[in-house]
Amino acid sequence: MTNKEDQDYQYILDRIAVRLIKYRKDNNLSLRQLAADTGLDHSWLSKVEQGKKDLRLVSIYKLAERTTGDILYFLGEEE
Repeated sequence: MTNKEDQDYQYILDRIAVRLIKYRKDNNLSLRQLAADTGLDHSWLSKVEQGKKDLRLVSIYKLAERTTGDILYFLGEEE
């Protein structure tokens, strides 16, 4: 990847992190509660929230499916 592509990718990871934190806080959930509710590993969720987890589209889809039900919540523009 070029430097620009790396920056764009990190921007997407950061956007997903912010949205996941917002979802969790809006629903008054700890990471462990969210993990239990979604069946996703709490350490994986933590890395996503820190923007440190490389995500495939299928992972973003699974995250959306198990939380908001809407992938655009994580990938769309700010509300």
